[in-house]
Amino acid sequence: MHRIKFNNGVIPENALLSYYNSIAFAFTEICGRSYGGGVLEILPGEMGNIVLPKIESIDCVLRKRLLRVIDDVVRNDKDIEVALNYIDAELLVRFLKIPADLCVMCRNIWKKMQSRRLNREHAV
Repeated sequence: MHRIKFNNGVIPENALLSYYNSIAFAFTEICGRSYGGGVLEILPGEMGNIVLPKIESIDCVLRKRLLRVIDDVVRNDKDIEVALNYIDAELLVRFLKIPADLCVMCRNIWKKMQSRRLNREHAV
């Protein structure tokens, strides 16, 4: 994703947290466009179709803790699922009360579609 602009009143940190979870990752695979080499592109028109949880009322302490996990995973090139496990459990299940089985289902959708996209380059 590139060239993202936020509407007035949107807290960018909340938008970031809304994206780093299994539900949003599944919708990204569904809505994005796949190109050679496994590249996934999200155009502005497609971004509007990605389902993001609404987290306007999140406590700033929780927000900072979750953002630190994402920051650590990205900066240290760790497996993104480390962050997704934590964000899904803390944000989606505990804070937003989204059923854990829905999170698992979305994670499986994301992994299956991601694998298909990344392995397509190796097909003859």
